[in-house]
Amino acid sequence: MLNIKFLMLSVLVWGGIALPVHGQGRDTAFAVHKLFVQRRHGADALLAAAGEMAASTTVSGAVSGLVAGAAPAAVGLVKSARYSTQREANILNSYANGWPIPADVRRKLRRKHFHRTVKDVMPGR
Repeated sequence: MLNIKFLMLSVLVWGGIALPVHGQGRDTAFAVHKLFVQRRHGADALLAAAGEMAASTTVSGAVSGLVAGAAPAAVGLVKSARYSTQREANILNSYANGWPIPADVRRKLRRKHFHRTVKDVMPGR
């Protein structure tokens, strides 16, 4: 009797763990897309801030404005290259063909990227 209960319990536990794996591919692709969109927006914000720093300086402070805007511009350019739409498409295409997600992208994925929100379902909002 004890063996039957243990067997039933282990089937329920292992069955419950194995069930979410079936939808993992689509969820992972969605999470990668969501990560890339968020990071592209961050890169755009950094580039805009760098442009405002450079544009808001006077003629005498032009050098200081360019120096102050150089760091956000450099970080924004690196981020926009790392999270470009072309790289996203390449990663998702290779993932669909059975290759793993690159380690640098996999490390950045968090739980929030896997959850669907109203913005994800209705992009016009």
